[in-house]
Amino acid sequence: MKQFKKIHIVLISMLSMLLTQACTEDFEEINENPTGLTAERFNENLLFTRSLLYGALRYTEYQRAQQLYTQHYMQYYAISNPGFPTGRYITRNDWLTAYWTEAYADFGMQCQQVLDITEGEPNKEIKRSIAKIWKVFIMHRITDFWGDVPYFEAFAGDLTPAYTPQEEIYKDMLAVLEAEAETLASTTATESFDEADIIYNGTKTSWIRFANSLRLRLAMRLSEVDPALAQAQVSALITEDNLIDQPEASAFMPYGQDFGGALENIQPMSILKSFNEYRMSNTIIDFLQDNNDPRLALFASPNDEGVFIGLQNGLNPEELSQRDLSTFAVDSDIISNQAAPTPLLLYSEVLFLKAEAALRGWASGNAADFYAQGIAASINFWNDVYIDLKTTLPTAAANALPEIAITDSVVDAYIAQPAVSYNAANGLELIHTQKWLALINQGFEAYAEYRRTGFPQLNPIPNTNGESETGGTELPRRIRYPVEEQALNRAQYDEAIARQGADLPTTRMWWDAN
Repeated sequence: MKQFKKIHIVLISMLSMLLTQACTEDFEEINENPTGLTAERFNENLLFTRSLLYGALRYTEYQRAQQLYTQHYMQYYAISNPGFPTGRYITRNDWLTAYWTEAYADFGMQCQQVLDITEGEPNKEIKRSIAKIWKVFIMHRITDFWGDVPYFEAFAGDLTPAYTPQEEIYKDMLAVLEAEAETLASTTATESFDEADIIYNGTKTSWIRFANSLRLRLAMRLSEVDPALAQAQVSALITEDNLIDQPEASAFMPYGQDFGGALENIQPMSILKSFNEYRMSNTIIDFLQDNNDPRLALFASPNDEGVFIGLQNGLNPEELSQRDLSTFAVDSDIISNQAAPTPLLLYSEVLFLKAEAALRGWASGNAADFYAQGIAASINFWNDVYIDLKTTLPTAAANALPEIAITDSVVDAYIAQPAVSYNAANGLELIHTQKWLALINQGFEAYAEYRRTGFPQLNPIPNTNGESETGGTELPRRIRYPVEEQALNRAQYDEAIARQGADLPTTRMWWDAN
Protein backbone atom coordinates (compact mmCIF):
# COMPACT_ATOMS: atom_id res chain seq x y z
CA MET A 1 0.00 0.00 0.00
CA LYS A 2 1.29 3.39 -0.90
CA GLN A 3 1.19 5.98 1.85
CA PHE A 4 0.88 9.47 0.43
CA LYS A 5 3.53 11.85 1.68
CA LYS A 6 2.39 14.39 4.20
CA ILE A 7 4.60 17.41 4.59
CA HIS A 8 3.73 19.91 7.28
CA ILE A 9 2.77 23.24 5.74
CA VAL A 10 3.52 26.14 8.03
CA LEU A 11 1.36 28.99 6.81
CA ILE A 12 0.80 31.39 9.66
CA SER A 13 4.19 33.12 9.60
CA MET A 14 4.38 32.84 5.82
CA LEU A 15 1.03 34.47 5.23
CA SER A 16 1.60 37.22 7.77
CA MET A 17 4.82 38.08 5.96
CA LEU A 18 3.68 37.73 2.35
CA LEU A 19 0.14 38.99 2.42
CA THR A 20 1.32 42.42 3.48
CA GLN A 21 1.76 43.01 -0.25
CA ALA A 22 -2.02 43.21 -0.50
CA CYS A 23 -2.31 45.80 2.27
CA THR A 24 -2.08 49.54 1.95
CA GLU A 25 0.69 49.79 4.55
CA ASP A 26 3.99 50.71 2.83
CA PHE A 27 2.01 51.05 -0.40
CA GLU A 28 4.26 53.79 -1.73
CA GLU A 29 7.44 51.86 -1.11
CA ILE A 30 6.10 48.67 -2.67
CA ASN A 31 4.75 50.51 -5.69
CA GLU A 32 8.04 52.24 -6.32
CA ASN A 33 9.90 48.98 -6.82
CA PRO A 34 7.61 45.92 -6.78
CA THR A 35 10.41 43.56 -7.76
CA GLY A 36 13.14 45.08 -5.61
CA LEU A 37 13.11 42.28 -3.08
CA THR A 38 16.04 41.08 -0.99
CA ALA A 39 16.68 38.20 1.34
CA GLU A 40 16.56 40.66 4.22
CA ARG A 41 12.95 41.53 3.38
CA PHE A 42 11.72 38.12 2.26
CA ASN A 43 12.79 34.54 2.78
CA GLU A 44 13.01 32.58 -0.48
CA ASN A 45 11.92 29.37 1.26
CA LEU A 46 8.63 30.89 2.39
CA LEU A 47 8.11 32.54 -0.99
CA PHE A 48 8.66 29.26 -2.78
CA THR A 49 6.32 27.35 -0.48
CA ARG A 50 3.59 29.86 -1.17
CA SER A 51 4.27 29.87 -4.92
CA LEU A 52 3.93 26.08 -4.93
CA LEU A 53 0.79 26.02 -2.83
CA TYR A 54 -0.99 28.82 -4.66
CA GLY A 55 0.46 27.90 -8.06
CA ALA A 56 -1.08 24.45 -7.71
CA LEU A 57 -4.19 26.62 -7.18
CA ARG A 58 -5.90 27.60 -3.98
CA TYR A 59 -9.61 26.75 -4.03
CA THR A 60 -10.56 30.26 -5.21
CA GLU A 61 -8.65 30.20 -8.51
CA TYR A 62 -9.07 26.44 -8.77
CA GLN A 63 -12.79 27.08 -8.95
CA ARG A 64 -12.75 30.14 -11.20
CA ALA A 65 -10.35 28.77 -13.81
CA GLN A 66 -9.82 25.04 -13.60
CA GLN A 67 -13.28 24.02 -12.40
CA LEU A 68 -15.72 26.51 -13.92
CA TYR A 69 -13.91 26.67 -17.23
CA THR A 70 -11.77 23.64 -18.05
CA GLN A 71 -13.31 20.86 -15.98
CA HIS A 72 -16.79 21.69 -17.15
CA TYR A 73 -15.54 22.06 -20.72
CA MET A 74 -14.05 18.57 -20.44
CA GLN A 75 -17.34 17.20 -19.09
CA TYR A 76 -16.03 15.71 -15.89
CA TYR A 77 -18.65 17.88 -14.17
CA ALA A 78 -21.78 19.77 -15.18
CA ILE A 79 -22.82 23.09 -13.68
CA SER A 80 -25.99 22.90 -11.57
CA ASN A 81 -26.00 26.54 -10.45
CA PRO A 82 -28.22 28.46 -12.91
CA GLY A 83 -26.20 31.63 -12.36
CA PHE A 84 -22.97 30.11 -13.71
CA PRO A 85 -22.73 30.59 -17.52
CA THR A 86 -19.34 29.09 -18.44
CA GLY A 87 -20.81 25.60 -18.82
CA ARG A 88 -22.90 27.07 -21.64
CA TYR A 89 -19.72 28.47 -23.25
CA ILE A 90 -20.43 32.01 -22.12
CA THR A 91 -17.52 34.04 -20.74
CA ARG A 92 -17.40 35.30 -17.16
CA ASN A 93 -14.80 38.07 -17.15
CA ASP A 94 -14.44 38.31 -13.36
CA TRP A 95 -13.48 34.63 -13.07
CA LEU A 96 -10.83 34.67 -15.77
CA THR A 97 -9.52 38.02 -14.51
CA ALA A 98 -9.05 36.56 -11.03
CA TYR A 99 -6.83 33.81 -12.42
CA TRP A 100 -4.84 36.25 -14.60
CA THR A 101 -4.31 38.58 -11.64
CA GLU A 102 -3.28 35.87 -9.19
CA ALA A 103 -0.94 34.22 -11.68
CA TYR A 104 0.89 37.42 -12.58
CA ALA A 105 0.69 39.41 -9.34
CA ASP A 106 0.73 36.62 -6.78
CA PHE A 107 2.17 33.11 -7.12
CA GLY A 108 3.96 33.77 -10.42
CA MET A 109 5.51 36.94 -9.01
CA GLN A 110 6.58 35.09 -5.87
CA CYS A 111 8.35 32.47 -7.96
CA GLN A 112 10.13 35.30 -9.76
CA GLN A 113 11.04 36.83 -6.41
CA VAL A 114 12.78 33.59 -5.48
CA LEU A 115 14.83 33.92 -8.67
CA ASP A 116 15.63 37.56 -7.89
CA ILE A 117 16.73 36.79 -4.35
CA THR A 118 18.92 33.81 -5.31
CA GLU A 119 20.56 35.44 -8.34
CA GLY A 120 24.33 35.51 -8.10
CA GLU A 121 24.37 33.04 -5.19
CA PRO A 122 26.35 29.97 -6.37
CA ASN A 123 25.34 27.84 -3.40
CA LYS A 124 21.65 28.48 -4.19
CA GLU A 125 21.89 27.09 -7.73
CA ILE A 126 19.61 24.18 -6.84
CA LYS A 127 16.95 26.57 -5.60
CA ARG A 128 17.18 28.68 -8.74
CA SER A 129 16.83 25.69 -11.03
CA ILE A 130 13.85 24.31 -9.13
CA ALA A 131 12.17 27.74 -9.16
CA LYS A 132 12.76 28.08 -12.91
CA ILE A 133 11.16 24.67 -13.49
CA TRP A 134 8.15 25.63 -11.35
CA LYS A 135 7.84 28.93 -13.20
CA VAL A 136 7.53 26.97 -16.46
CA PHE A 137 4.71 24.94 -14.90
CA ILE A 138 2.90 28.15 -13.98
CA MET A 139 3.45 29.74 -17.39
CA HIS A 140 2.45 26.73 -19.49
CA ARG A 141 -0.98 26.77 -17.89
CA ILE A 142 -1.31 30.50 -18.53
CA THR A 143 -0.39 30.31 -22.23
CA ASP A 144 -2.55 27.21 -22.77
CA PHE A 145 -5.49 29.16 -21.33
CA TRP A 146 -5.10 32.34 -23.40
CA GLY A 147 -2.46 31.87 -26.13
CA ASP A 148 -0.09 34.82 -26.52
CA VAL A 149 0.54 36.28 -23.06
CA PRO A 150 3.15 38.40 -21.26
CA TYR A 151 6.17 36.15 -20.82
CA PHE A 152 9.63 37.65 -21.35
CA GLU A 153 8.48 41.02 -19.98
CA ALA A 154 6.29 39.60 -17.22
CA PHE A 155 7.16 39.97 -13.51
CA ALA A 156 9.50 42.91 -14.16
CA GLY A 157 7.34 45.67 -12.67
CA ASP A 158 6.12 46.88 -16.07
CA LEU A 159 2.36 47.41 -16.03
CA THR A 160 2.18 47.25 -19.84
CA PRO A 161 4.31 44.23 -20.77
CA ALA A 162 4.39 42.96 -24.34
CA TYR A 163 2.58 39.74 -25.15
CA THR A 164 5.01 37.07 -26.37
CA PRO A 165 3.88 34.85 -29.28
CA GLN A 166 3.01 31.38 -28.03
CA GLU A 167 5.53 29.77 -30.38
CA GLU A 168 8.34 31.70 -28.69
CA ILE A 169 6.96 30.90 -25.24
CA TYR A 170 6.91 27.17 -25.94
CA LYS A 171 10.40 27.07 -27.42
CA ASP A 172 11.76 28.96 -24.43
CA MET A 173 9.96 26.74 -21.92
CA LEU A 174 11.40 23.63 -23.57
CA ALA A 175 14.88 25.17 -23.48
CA VAL A 176 14.55 26.21 -19.82
CA LEU A 177 13.42 22.74 -18.73
CA GLU A 178 16.29 21.08 -20.58
CA ALA A 179 18.87 23.52 -19.20
CA GLU A 180 17.69 23.35 -15.60
CA ALA A 181 17.54 19.55 -15.58
CA GLU A 182 21.15 19.57 -16.77
CA THR A 183 22.10 22.14 -14.12
CA LEU A 184 20.55 20.08 -11.35
CA ALA A 185 22.39 17.00 -12.56
CA SER A 186 25.78 18.73 -12.64
CA THR A 187 25.72 21.33 -9.85
CA THR A 188 27.93 21.00 -6.82
CA ALA A 189 25.73 23.35 -4.79
CA THR A 190 24.28 21.87 -1.63
CA GLU A 191 21.58 24.25 -0.42
CA SER A 192 18.02 23.31 -1.40
CA PHE A 193 14.47 24.09 -0.26
CA ASP A 194 14.19 20.89 1.79
CA GLU A 195 10.86 20.86 3.69
CA ALA A 196 9.88 24.23 2.20
CA ASP A 197 9.41 22.28 -1.04
CA ILE A 198 6.05 20.67 -0.30
CA ILE A 199 6.07 18.62 -3.51
CA TYR A 200 9.52 16.98 -3.63
CA ASN A 201 11.26 18.10 -0.42
CA GLY A 202 14.01 19.77 -2.43
CA THR A 203 15.26 16.49 -3.94
CA LYS A 204 17.29 17.13 -7.09
CA THR A 205 16.57 13.80 -8.77
CA SER A 206 12.82 14.25 -8.31
CA TRP A 207 12.87 17.72 -9.86
CA ILE A 208 14.97 16.44 -12.78
CA ARG A 209 12.37 13.78 -13.49
CA PHE A 210 9.57 16.31 -13.13
CA ALA A 211 11.33 18.77 -15.48
CA ASN A 212 11.86 16.06 -18.09
CA SER A 213 8.27 14.82 -17.79
CA LEU A 214 6.90 18.35 -18.07
CA ARG A 215 9.11 18.86 -21.11
CA LEU A 216 7.69 15.66 -22.60
CA ARG A 217 4.18 17.01 -22.02
CA LEU A 218 5.01 20.32 -23.71
CA ALA A 219 6.91 18.73 -26.59
CA MET A 220 3.98 16.47 -27.44
CA ARG A 221 1.74 19.54 -27.41
CA LEU A 222 3.50 20.62 -30.62
CA SER A 223 2.70 17.42 -32.51
CA GLU A 224 0.34 19.10 -34.98
CA VAL A 225 2.00 22.48 -35.40
CA ASP A 226 5.71 21.59 -35.38
CA PRO A 227 6.02 17.79 -35.62
CA ALA A 228 9.74 17.90 -36.35
CA LEU A 229 10.52 19.76 -33.12
CA ALA A 230 8.04 17.64 -31.20
CA GLN A 231 9.56 14.39 -32.47
CA ALA A 232 13.12 15.49 -31.74
CA GLN A 233 12.27 16.45 -28.17
CA VAL A 234 10.06 13.43 -27.46
CA SER A 235 12.53 10.95 -28.93
CA ALA A 236 15.43 12.36 -26.92
CA LEU A 237 13.49 12.36 -23.66
CA ILE A 238 12.18 8.81 -24.03
CA THR A 239 15.57 7.50 -25.12
CA GLU A 240 17.18 9.05 -22.04
CA ASP A 241 14.19 7.88 -19.97
CA ASN A 242 14.94 10.00 -16.92
CA LEU A 243 11.23 10.63 -16.41
CA ILE A 244 8.69 10.10 -13.66
CA ASP A 245 9.00 6.31 -13.50
CA GLN A 246 6.74 5.19 -10.68
CA PRO A 247 3.61 6.42 -8.88
CA GLU A 248 5.59 7.74 -5.93
CA ALA A 249 7.58 10.00 -8.25
CA SER A 250 4.41 11.76 -9.45
CA ALA A 251 3.92 15.46 -8.79
CA PHE A 252 0.94 16.30 -6.62
CA MET A 253 0.05 18.73 -3.87
CA PRO A 254 -0.45 16.91 -0.57
CA TYR A 255 -3.16 17.85 1.88
CA GLY A 256 -4.28 16.53 5.24
CA GLN A 257 -6.19 17.26 8.40
CA ASP A 258 -2.99 17.15 10.47
CA PHE A 259 -1.79 20.32 8.74
CA GLY A 260 -4.35 22.45 10.55
CA GLY A 261 -7.63 24.10 9.68
CA ALA A 262 -6.44 26.76 7.24
CA LEU A 263 -8.18 26.56 3.86
CA GLU A 264 -4.76 26.33 2.21
CA ASN A 265 -4.31 22.93 3.87
CA ILE A 266 -7.53 21.49 2.45
CA GLN A 267 -7.86 19.93 -0.99
CA PRO A 268 -9.65 22.50 -3.24
CA MET A 269 -12.22 20.11 -4.69
CA SER A 270 -13.46 19.21 -1.22
CA ILE A 271 -14.22 22.88 -0.61
CA LEU A 272 -15.91 23.31 -3.99
CA LYS A 273 -18.00 20.21 -3.39
CA SER A 274 -19.42 21.79 -0.24
CA PHE A 275 -20.77 24.67 -2.36
CA ASN A 276 -23.20 22.24 -4.08
CA GLU A 277 -22.93 23.99 -7.47
CA TYR A 278 -22.21 21.09 -9.84
CA ARG A 279 -22.88 17.40 -10.48
CA MET A 280 -20.96 14.69 -12.30
CA SER A 281 -21.38 15.01 -16.05
CA ASN A 282 -23.38 12.38 -17.89
CA THR A 283 -20.49 12.15 -20.37
CA ILE A 284 -18.05 10.64 -17.87
CA ILE A 285 -20.68 8.72 -15.88
CA ASP A 286 -22.04 7.05 -19.01
CA PHE A 287 -18.54 6.15 -20.21
CA LEU A 288 -17.56 4.65 -16.87
CA GLN A 289 -20.76 2.63 -16.61
CA ASP A 290 -20.83 1.50 -20.24
CA ASN A 291 -17.33 0.07 -19.88
CA ASN A 292 -17.62 -1.40 -16.38
CA ASP A 293 -14.82 0.87 -15.30
CA PRO A 294 -13.62 0.16 -11.73
CA ARG A 295 -13.00 3.90 -11.29
CA LEU A 296 -16.75 4.61 -11.16
CA ALA A 297 -16.90 4.24 -7.37
CA LEU A 298 -13.54 6.02 -6.99
CA PHE A 299 -14.71 9.04 -8.98
CA ALA A 300 -18.42 9.35 -8.19
CA SER A 301 -21.02 8.89 -5.47
CA PRO A 302 -24.48 7.64 -6.50
CA ASN A 303 -27.78 9.30 -5.69
CA ASP A 304 -29.82 8.32 -2.63
CA GLU A 305 -31.16 5.29 -4.48
CA GLY A 306 -27.68 4.00 -5.22
CA VAL A 307 -27.87 4.89 -8.92
CA PHE A 308 -25.23 6.71 -10.93
CA ILE A 309 -26.87 9.32 -13.17
CA GLY A 310 -24.91 12.17 -14.70
CA LEU A 311 -26.21 15.66 -15.44
CA GLN A 312 -26.17 16.94 -19.02
CA ASN A 313 -23.70 19.74 -19.65
CA GLY A 314 -24.78 23.17 -20.80
CA LEU A 315 -28.36 23.32 -19.54
CA ASN A 316 -29.71 26.85 -19.26
CA PRO A 317 -31.34 28.16 -16.04
CA GLU A 318 -34.85 27.21 -17.09
CA GLU A 319 -33.77 23.68 -18.00
CA LEU A 320 -31.92 23.29 -14.71
CA SER A 321 -35.00 24.39 -12.78
CA GLN A 322 -36.86 21.46 -14.32
CA ARG A 323 -34.35 18.91 -13.01
CA ASP A 324 -34.38 17.28 -9.60
CA LEU A 325 -30.71 17.77 -8.80
CA SER A 326 -30.81 15.22 -5.99
CA THR A 327 -31.11 12.45 -8.56
CA PHE A 328 -27.67 13.09 -10.05
CA ALA A 329 -24.32 11.69 -8.99
CA VAL A 330 -21.74 13.91 -7.28
CA ASP A 331 -17.98 13.51 -7.10
CA SER A 332 -16.85 10.94 -4.57
CA ASP A 333 -15.47 11.58 -1.11
CA ILE A 334 -12.28 10.03 -2.48
CA ILE A 335 -11.25 12.32 -5.32
CA SER A 336 -12.77 15.29 -3.47
CA ASN A 337 -11.62 14.45 0.03
CA GLN A 338 -10.06 17.23 2.08
CA ALA A 339 -7.01 15.01 2.67
CA ALA A 340 -6.64 13.71 -0.90
CA PRO A 341 -3.85 15.07 -3.11
CA THR A 342 -4.30 17.42 -6.05
CA PRO A 343 -2.59 15.83 -9.08
CA LEU A 344 -0.20 17.98 -11.12
CA LEU A 345 1.71 15.49 -13.30
CA LEU A 346 1.22 11.80 -12.64
CA TYR A 347 3.07 8.65 -13.67
CA SER A 348 0.02 7.56 -15.68
CA GLU A 349 0.33 10.65 -17.90
CA VAL A 350 3.96 9.85 -18.68
CA LEU A 351 2.93 6.33 -19.74
CA PHE A 352 0.23 7.67 -22.06
CA LEU A 353 2.76 10.10 -23.56
CA LYS A 354 5.07 7.16 -24.18
CA ALA A 355 2.20 5.25 -25.76
CA GLU A 356 1.47 8.10 -28.15
CA ALA A 357 5.17 8.46 -28.98
CA ALA A 358 5.40 4.75 -29.81
CA LEU A 359 2.21 4.95 -31.89
CA ARG A 360 3.66 7.85 -33.90
CA GLY A 361 6.95 6.01 -34.37
CA TRP A 362 8.82 8.68 -32.43
CA ALA A 363 10.23 6.32 -29.81
CA SER A 364 10.90 2.65 -29.25
CA GLY A 365 8.59 0.55 -27.16
CA ASN A 366 5.19 -1.00 -27.58
CA ALA A 367 2.25 1.41 -27.63
CA ALA A 368 -0.15 -1.28 -26.41
CA ASP A 369 2.04 -2.01 -23.38
CA PHE A 370 2.43 1.64 -22.41
CA TYR A 371 -1.32 2.13 -22.91
CA ALA A 372 -2.22 -0.78 -20.61
CA GLN A 373 0.33 0.35 -18.03
CA GLY A 374 -1.13 3.87 -18.15
CA ILE A 375 -4.63 2.61 -17.43
CA ALA A 376 -3.40 0.46 -14.57
CA ALA A 377 -1.38 3.35 -13.12
CA SER A 378 -4.43 5.64 -13.22
CA ILE A 379 -6.69 3.13 -11.49
CA ASN A 380 -4.04 2.26 -8.93
CA PHE A 381 -3.28 5.90 -8.14
CA TRP A 382 -6.82 6.64 -7.03
CA ASN A 383 -7.18 3.23 -5.41
CA ASP A 384 -4.04 4.01 -3.37
CA VAL A 385 -5.58 7.35 -2.39
CA TYR A 386 -8.70 5.44 -1.29
CA ILE A 387 -6.68 2.95 0.77
CA ASP A 388 -4.67 5.75 2.34
CA LEU A 389 -7.84 7.62 3.31
CA LYS A 390 -9.37 4.46 4.73
CA THR A 391 -6.36 3.92 6.97
CA THR A 392 -5.55 7.49 8.02
CA LEU A 393 -8.84 9.38 8.32
CA PRO A 394 -10.68 9.50 11.67
CA THR A 395 -12.77 6.37 12.13
CA ALA A 396 -16.13 7.98 11.34
CA ALA A 397 -14.86 9.59 8.14
CA ALA A 398 -13.08 6.41 7.05
CA ASN A 399 -16.19 4.29 7.68
CA ALA A 400 -18.28 6.70 5.60
CA LEU A 401 -16.25 5.86 2.51
CA PRO A 402 -17.70 3.12 0.28
CA GLU A 403 -16.26 -0.38 0.36
CA ILE A 404 -14.17 -0.78 -2.80
CA ALA A 405 -12.04 -3.79 -3.74
CA ILE A 406 -9.90 -3.33 -6.84
CA THR A 407 -7.42 -6.12 -7.45
CA ASP A 408 -4.93 -6.67 -10.25
CA SER A 409 -7.33 -9.16 -11.82
CA VAL A 410 -10.08 -6.52 -11.84
CA VAL A 411 -7.75 -4.09 -13.61
CA ASP A 412 -6.60 -6.72 -16.11
CA ALA A 413 -10.19 -7.70 -16.90
CA TYR A 414 -11.11 -4.07 -17.55
CA ILE A 415 -8.17 -3.53 -19.90
CA ALA A 416 -9.01 -6.75 -21.79
CA GLN A 417 -12.54 -5.64 -22.69
CA PRO A 418 -13.07 -5.23 -26.46
CA ALA A 419 -14.04 -1.56 -26.08
CA VAL A 420 -10.93 -0.82 -24.01
CA SER A 421 -8.30 -3.19 -25.37
CA TYR A 422 -5.66 -1.48 -27.51
CA ASN A 423 -6.13 -1.43 -31.27
CA ALA A 424 -3.62 0.48 -33.39
CA ALA A 425 -6.31 1.38 -35.94
CA ASN A 426 -7.89 3.78 -33.45
CA GLY A 427 -4.94 3.95 -31.09
CA LEU A 428 -4.87 7.72 -30.70
CA GLU A 429 -8.52 7.86 -29.67
CA LEU A 430 -8.08 4.99 -27.21
CA ILE A 431 -4.96 6.55 -25.67
CA HIS A 432 -6.54 9.96 -25.25
CA THR A 433 -9.87 8.69 -24.00
CA GLN A 434 -8.07 6.82 -21.25
CA LYS A 435 -5.78 9.78 -20.69
CA TRP A 436 -8.88 11.95 -20.23
CA LEU A 437 -10.05 9.64 -17.45
CA ALA A 438 -6.58 9.66 -15.89
CA LEU A 439 -6.56 13.47 -15.94
CA ILE A 440 -9.70 13.90 -13.85
CA ASN A 441 -9.34 17.04 -11.71
CA GLN A 442 -6.52 18.18 -14.00
CA GLY A 443 -8.82 20.18 -16.24
CA PHE A 444 -6.10 22.46 -17.63
CA GLU A 445 -4.19 19.53 -19.13
CA ALA A 446 -7.26 17.61 -20.30
CA TYR A 447 -8.56 20.74 -22.05
CA ALA A 448 -5.23 21.28 -23.81
CA GLU A 449 -5.04 17.66 -24.95
CA TYR A 450 -8.60 17.71 -26.27
CA ARG A 451 -7.85 20.76 -28.38
CA ARG A 452 -4.69 19.11 -29.72
CA THR A 453 -6.22 15.73 -30.57
CA GLY A 454 -10.02 16.06 -30.65
CA PHE A 455 -10.39 13.26 -28.11
CA PRO A 456 -12.30 12.07 -26.18
CA GLN A 457 -15.66 12.30 -27.90
CA LEU A 458 -17.61 14.91 -25.94
CA ASN A 459 -21.29 15.75 -26.16
CA PRO A 460 -22.44 19.04 -27.72
CA ILE A 461 -24.30 21.27 -25.30
CA PRO A 462 -27.98 22.04 -26.07
CA ASN A 463 -27.57 25.83 -26.54
CA THR A 464 -31.35 25.99 -26.39
CA ASN A 465 -31.50 29.76 -26.06
CA GLY A 466 -28.70 30.40 -28.57
CA GLU A 467 -26.44 32.26 -26.11
CA SER A 468 -23.34 30.09 -26.48
CA GLU A 469 -20.38 32.05 -27.85
CA THR A 470 -19.34 29.07 -29.98
CA GLY A 471 -22.75 27.83 -31.11
CA GLY A 472 -22.77 24.96 -28.64
CA THR A 473 -21.45 22.28 -30.97
CA GLU A 474 -17.87 23.56 -30.76
CA LEU A 475 -15.87 23.62 -27.58
CA PRO A 476 -14.16 26.97 -26.89
CA ARG A 477 -10.60 26.92 -28.23
CA ARG A 478 -9.27 29.48 -25.75
CA ILE A 479 -10.39 31.91 -23.04
CA ARG A 480 -10.90 35.63 -23.71
CA TYR A 481 -8.37 38.07 -22.29
CA PRO A 482 -9.47 40.07 -19.23
CA VAL A 483 -11.50 43.10 -20.27
CA GLU A 484 -9.25 45.23 -18.07
CA GLU A 485 -6.33 44.51 -20.40
CA GLN A 486 -8.01 46.57 -23.10
CA ALA A 487 -7.90 49.60 -20.81
CA LEU A 488 -4.62 49.05 -18.99
CA ASN A 489 -2.48 47.53 -21.74
CA ARG A 490 -4.32 48.41 -24.92
CA ALA A 491 -1.40 48.74 -27.32
CA GLN A 492 0.08 45.38 -26.37
CA TYR A 493 -3.36 43.78 -26.31
CA ASP A 494 -4.12 45.07 -29.82
CA GLU A 495 -0.79 43.77 -31.10
CA ALA A 496 -1.46 40.34 -29.63
CA ILE A 497 -4.89 39.92 -31.19
CA ALA A 498 -3.67 41.29 -34.53
CA ARG A 499 -1.09 38.49 -34.51
CA GLN A 500 -3.10 35.69 -32.92
CA GLY A 501 -6.63 36.45 -34.08
CA ALA A 502 -9.77 37.96 -32.63
CA ASP A 503 -10.17 37.86 -28.86
CA LEU A 504 -12.88 35.22 -29.08
CA PRO A 505 -13.37 31.69 -27.70
CA THR A 506 -13.40 30.37 -31.28
CA THR A 507 -9.89 31.63 -32.11
CA ARG A 508 -7.25 28.91 -32.10
CA MET A 509 -3.89 29.39 -30.45
CA TRP A 510 -0.61 28.54 -32.17
CA TRP A 511 -0.30 24.87 -31.25
CA ASP A 512 -4.02 24.16 -31.79
CA ALA A 513 -3.53 23.28 -35.46
CA ASN A 514 -5.57 20.07 -35.81
